Amino acid sequence: MAVTVPQAPFIVLDENYVIVGVGPAAEAQFGPLAGRVVWDGFPGSEPLFRPHYERARRTGEPVEFVQFYEGTVAHIRAVPAGDRLELYWERLLNLDTLTLDGLHSSIVEAIDLLDDREADMLKREMRGHLHVIEGGT
Repeated sequence: MAVTVPQAPFIVLDENYVIVGVGPAAEAQFGPLAGRVVWDGFPGSEPLFRPHYERARRTGEPVEFVQFYEGTVAHIRAVPAGDRLELYWERLLNLDTLTLDGLHSSIVEAIDLLDDREADMLKREMRGHLHVIEGGT
């Protein structure tokens, strides 16, 4: 039987989108982030990410999505936790933008990866609906 080890959140946001918790991966990659508004720490990210974060806060349910930001394709899971929002990031692919051939190959790889990821997210969503229909909570 496999043991699942919980992943630490990448970052944790308060109700004003201030970073109040920084996981080891985020700290190693970006340095000190605590106390900054997430949009200042990740310039240009607000229009890409905020609608998903708002939906998670509004519904009280985790929201999963795949997003391209600064040359990286990432799978993000936004999980409401009281008045906070825990963000889990998984880097899926860095696009090779140095040459046209490299970019083309990266985009083809990203499309294949996203098709697989989207299918997995849809399966999890449908299993959740089935669980509710079967009388689960």
